[in-house]
Formats: sequence, C-alpha cells, structure tokens
Amino acid sequence: MASHDEGAAVTPGLITRLQDIPGVEAVAVDLASDTGGINLRISPDANEREVLREVHELLVAYGVRGLVRPRVTMGQPRPMAPPTPPVDVEIKQMEHGARIQVTVGEVQSARQVAATPTAIAQGLADAWAQVLGETPQEIVAVTLSETGGLTVVASNGSGEHRGVADVGDGWTKALVQAVGTAMGFLNSDGTKRSDMARTAW
Repeated sequence: MASHDEGAAVTPGLITRLQDIPGVEAVAVDLASDTGGINLRISPDANEREVLREVHELLVAYGVRGLVRPRVTMGQPRPMAPPTPPVDVEIKQMEHGARIQVTVGEVQSARQVAATPTAIAQGLADAWAQVLGETPQEIVAVTLSETGGLTVVASNGSGEHRGVADVGDGWTKALVQAVGTAMGFLNSDGTKRSDMARTAW
C-alpha cells in the first residue's frame, strides 16, 4: 500500500473499513490533529477484545502508525433513561382550608391543609416528594416581597435551598414554581413550568 502524508487522506476509506468490523455501531475518526483519535461505539454483545484486534490490524494495514499515533477509545451505547411523565399540580380552595393534589403518571398524592401560605407550601412539598419517591423536606419560610416576589425556603436536613417566583401570574403558579425550585423539582428559570404545574384555584 502506498504511504500517505496526511491522516485526512486515509480517513474516508478507514472509516468504511472500521464500520465493516462486526460489532462496531458507529465510528468517528480524526487523524489530522494532535488531539484527534478514533472513537468506536460497539454493540453491547460485541467481543471488545476481538474488535480491538481487528482495529489494530486495520491500522497496521493502513500505515496509520507512521502518522499521528491515534488514540483509540471504545464504548458501548448508554441506555436511554425513560421519559419522565409530567407533573400535574392542582390546588383547590375549600371551606376550611385547601386541597392539594399532585399527580405524576399514574401515581397521585393529595393533602388537605389549612389555608395559609406555609401550610399550603408544606402540603405541596409533601405530596410532590411522595409521588416522586423523594425524601420529604421541611418548608422553613414563605415570604412575599413588596414587589410581588414570592420566596420559599426548603430544608432537607443538611442545608436550605430557596425558590423564587413572581406572583404577577397568579398566587398558585408562583407557589408551585417557588416550592418546586426550592426542592429541586423545577428549574429556577421556570423551564416547562406550564407542563409541570397546571393548577386551579
């Protein structure tokens, strides 16, 4: 085989040959840079030792040893996590308090609490933790600023975290956002809040 001066010259054919090796699912080759290398994704049932042997023989045949010495990495595809079902939160005012219901998929938890901000926040936190299988947290404080900023502080026993929301969109949405953020169930920027916290007062 004729020698090549640049790694890029052998890359297309090398990729094709690497992809033909049994057990190889994906290939990425960069032989033109000092930080480049060969990355292989192999199937879970592939014989890694056999794949590596064939890769080595192929590199020798291509004369890659005379180029930038490649770094070969191999790995199996990571199993994809199942999608997380949306969280549905419903808070209803009742004659002697409020009823909180949190649903995730087919799991549901409800609490009846006093109609105070702290009691509602704690009930929401307890129900939310139960349906997600998380450790309950204590709501330490619920405060409302003069500018309409709602702050909820939750404690997991080893530290406190706060969640902040604006009551301009409604008290209930703000409470759900602040509690969810303080407990780490929602992003602080409110991402997907409409999907995770559908509420009725």
